[in-house]
Amino acid sequence: MTSLLAAALLVNDTSFSARSGNPKPMNDSSPVEMMSADIKVKIPSCEVTVTYSFKNSSGKKETAIMGFPEEGYDAYLDAKQKTWFKSFKSWVDGKPTPVLVQKVDDAASDPDFGYSIWWVKRIDFEAGQVRSVKNVYVSQPGGDTMPRHFFEYIVHTAKSWHGPIGKIRLELDASGLPKGTRYATKAKPHKIEGDKSAWFWTNLEPDETNDLWVAWEHKDFDYGTGDMSKVLGGVVRTSGSK
Repeated sequence: MTSLLAAALLVNDTSFSARSGNPKPMNDSSPVEMMSADIKVKIPSCEVTVTYSFKNSSGKKETAIMGFPEEGYDAYLDAKQKTWFKSFKSWVDGKPTPVLVQKVDDAASDPDFGYSIWWVKRIDFEAGQVRSVKNVYVSQPGGDTMPRHFFEYIVHTAKSWHGPIGKIRLELDASGLPKGTRYATKAKPHKIEGDKSAWFWTNLEPDETNDLWVAWEHKDFDYGTGDMSKVLGGVVRTSGSK
């Protein structure tokens, strides 16, 4: 078995990963405000369902160009694959809406991540109108030499909307993990029911403390008696436990 100390020193050797987050206006001067966001994340499938409520707070018609950001390492992508997402779908007021993929030049990307993509759509608002936006996507988990699987959802990008956000609910559903799998989140949940963890915030300008990071163990790796909180990077729980 590889020693846990040696594995910990190799944390930067990441095989692949992608992170994603709330939409933000391509024009930060937009009068559109995010009233609420309900975020549901499932692991290990890395399926995310997010439902937002937006309001045009101005007294005239407005058009919001909404971009849902994705960032990840591209060194392990093949020539035909430009994203770690398996699928991305969006609805506005319950109706499917087209989404365009806008890739940012790698040279302008965060050096810690190999690529940056915006999943972009255009949404028109009447004066004072409230609209519901739903995104459903499936990604892939990251992996590194700890070894561990992990997934990250960015909440703090939502702070660029007009004014504070009324409320955000974030739910992690780990019931899909094989029974007995150990997993951990960096932030302590506000509520736990079985393998579902939830966080709640109201009237906030989100920052990185509101982001979700969850990691879980490889089922075929012998971790021995090492400290799993150091391996997984958080408070450890076991799937299937009451």
